[in-house]
Amino acid sequence: MLRIPTLCALFALAPLACAFELKPLALYQSGFAAGTEIVSVQASSLRVIVSNSAEGLVDILQLDPAKGLQRIARHSLVAQGAGEITSAAFHPQEDMFAVCVRDSDSLKNGRVEFRAAADGKLLKSVEIGIWPDSLAFSPTGDFVVVANEGEGYVRDGEGFRSGEGSISVIDLRGGVAAAKHSVIRLPDLAGVEGATQSEHQRLLERMIGVEELKVPFGTSPEHIEPEYVTFSPDGRRAYVSLQENNAIAVIDVQQAKLSKVFGLGTVRHAADILDDGKYDPSAELFALREPDGLAVSADGRFLISADEGDSDPKIAKTKAGLPSGGGRTVSVFDALSGQLLGDTGSQLDDMAAKAGVYPDVRSPNKGSEPEGVVSFDAFGKRLAVATLERADALALIDLDQPAQPTVLQVVGAGVGAGSGLLAPEGLAYVEKDGRHFLITGLEKSGNVALFELVK
Repeated sequence: MLRIPTLCALFALAPLACAFELKPLALYQSGFAAGTEIVSVQASSLRVIVSNSAEGLVDILQLDPAKGLQRIARHSLVAQGAGEITSAAFHPQEDMFAVCVRDSDSLKNGRVEFRAAADGKLLKSVEIGIWPDSLAFSPTGDFVVVANEGEGYVRDGEGFRSGEGSISVIDLRGGVAAAKHSVIRLPDLAGVEGATQSEHQRLLERMIGVEELKVPFGTSPEHIEPEYVTFSPDGRRAYVSLQENNAIAVIDVQQAKLSKVFGLGTVRHAADILDDGKYDPSAELFALREPDGLAVSADGRFLISADEGDSDPKIAKTKAGLPSGGGRTVSVFDALSGQLLGDTGSQLDDMAAKAGVYPDVRSPNKGSEPEGVVSFDAFGKRLAVATLERADALALIDLDQPAQPTVLQVVGAGVGAGSGLLAPEGLAYVEKDGRHFLITGLEKSGNVALFELVK
């Protein structure tokens, strides 16, 4: 574990419009060159689980406000070629974590493994849907919801075939040994207002064998790709981003049923769309939101999305009148109705540019690329923090006026921020004794960064 010097000279900081800021505290170095992707923190113990998809393992870290992040265990779970860990989560109270593992065969079901945190012992394995990508425990730990993305494609004659996306609900009320699994099939999204439709003429870049190919994308269950899971504070609802479909699925958790799907519509705001070595937001971006990470505000009223984007075409190849992919925004919706309240417009890229970390090479394709997001209350404010994967940074956002979310700060996630060599991916928040901590996995550097929100 290596301490980060807390000198601002080592981090790109944008001018602040508030009396508090995110400050770097520490850096955990895994010893691997890449792969530290998903993080989850257990508030009661301040233990953090970090998945490493490249190595097939998880690290258990101890968050100590005085000492930073220190590894207390490492568990190797998946042998090379036997699948991939795609997500990990700590149980809210018990000495247990869960990981989802996708099968090496892209059309076969994956599994969720429940394991003891102390020694990694397997407690239960549950077969779920195809190509699971994200999982989360409910606030009480009674349920786990999994987004089965079904992302993999195989050749089928002259065309391609993919597994259906689905959502799994695992009921743990009878204990982990008696875990019950329900699978929720998703409907065709044709006609869902604000969701991706066939007339948008989308393509997806997917690895098929050893080739990255572009495949056509539609609205049928085969083309629905659940991405990320978050819960309402009362645990009654789970929200699942259908990223490529530009929609959100709302799950009745206790009934293990789909309540509704609502589309997310498009953004229009100023943007830099040229890779020319400078930040010049003089063009208008018209794009589908296509969020990855989701969060719910602490009072349960608002759903917040990190609008990363995933589908093609790129801006230069977008046909006139059609939206490109990725809003480059954080958006706020009414959590019950799904009504859009507001978004950050060009602020994420604007503030990244002021901080000196804007990735101009990505201007033609999704900009700073907001990936993950958390929401919490602190110092009398409703806030969100989002990871900006391509800018190697975190963004602090004021949500007190949900119709006008305001980006207060962009801070680099470590030395070399803006180079594209850090890639903050997963993000977790925890409060302890009135102190507010953010933990993010830096996928491309193999490290985990710890920040504190301070006044």
